[in-house]
Amino acid sequence: MRYILSIFVVIAAFAASVTAQDLKPDEIIAKHLDSIGKKEARESLKTLMAVGTSEFESRIPLVKGGGKAIVVSDPGNLFFIISLNSKEYPFEKIGHFNGKTSLPFISAGNRSLLGTFLKEHDKILSSGLFTGSMSLRWFLADADRHGARLKSAGMKTVDGKKLHALDCFLSGSGSDDFKVRLYFDDTFRHVRTEYKREVVRGQGTFGQANQQANARVELTEVFSDFKTVADLTLPYTYRVTFSSNSNSTTNENMWGVNVTEYYLNQKLQPDFFTFDSK
Repeated sequence: MRYILSIFVVIAAFAASVTAQDLKPDEIIAKHLDSIGKKEARESLKTLMAVGTSEFESRIPLVKGGGKAIVVSDPGNLFFIISLNSKEYPFEKIGHFNGKTSLPFISAGNRSLLGTFLKEHDKILSSGLFTGSMSLRWFLADADRHGARLKSAGMKTVDGKKLHALDCFLSGSGSDDFKVRLYFDDTFRHVRTEYKREVVRGQGTFGQANQQANARVELTEVFSDFKTVADLTLPYTYRVTFSSNSNSTTNENMWGVNVTEYYLNQKLQPDFFTFDSK
C-alpha cells in the first residue's frame, strides 16, 4: 500500500511539473495580470505614483549614493526620477512622453550607463517594459504588446527559486543579439526582467567603453516586497543592475527604488509629463 501511495505521489508531482512548464504565454500573462488585481481594479487606474527613496552603487570605482525617488505613470507616459546627492551624478531622469523617449544628460553631453543602455535599446521604454508593473505603461497590460512575440521558456532556477520564464522578441529591437526574458514567481507576480546584448568588436554601438573588444552587456530589473494597496498588489522594492565585461574589465552599477507610498488616481497637470522647465 505504501509503495502504491509513493507511486501516486511521484505521478502527481510529475504531472504538476509538466503542467507548470506547459503553460502558454497567454496563460502566464492572464495569471500575472490577475496577481496584480481584478480587472475592474486595474482598469479603474488612471494614474499611478510611487514615492520613496533611491539608492545607487558602483563597484568599480566604489561609489554609493542615494536620495529621493518618484515614478509616475498613466497608460501613455512614464516619468522616472531619482536623486543621488552627488555633484558628478546628481540625478537619473528617464521618461517616455507622448510616444517619445526622454533621457536627459546627467552632465554636459554625458549619460549614465543606465541612460546609455536605454538610449541604445529604445524599445525597452517605447514598449513599456521598463519598471514593470510599477508603471501603467506595463508591457503585459497592453493587449497587443507592441507587436512583440512571446515564447514560453519553461521553468528556470534563479537565485535558488523556480520561476516561470517568457522570452520576449521585440519588433524592431535593432539587433538579433538583443535578448529579453521575463520571470514570474509561483503566484505569477513579475519578479525579474533580463536584457542581454552581445556587442561584437568594432560594432561601436554601445558607448566608448565597449568599442575596443567583444563585450557582453546586461541590464536586470528585480521586483520584490509586494504589498496590497487599494486592491492592487504592487512591488515596493525595485533594483535595476547594469553589468558589462569589455576590454578585460567588468563593470557593475545598481540603482534602487524603495517605495514608501503609492498614490492612485492623482490628478496631474496637463503638462506634467515632461522634463522641461515649467
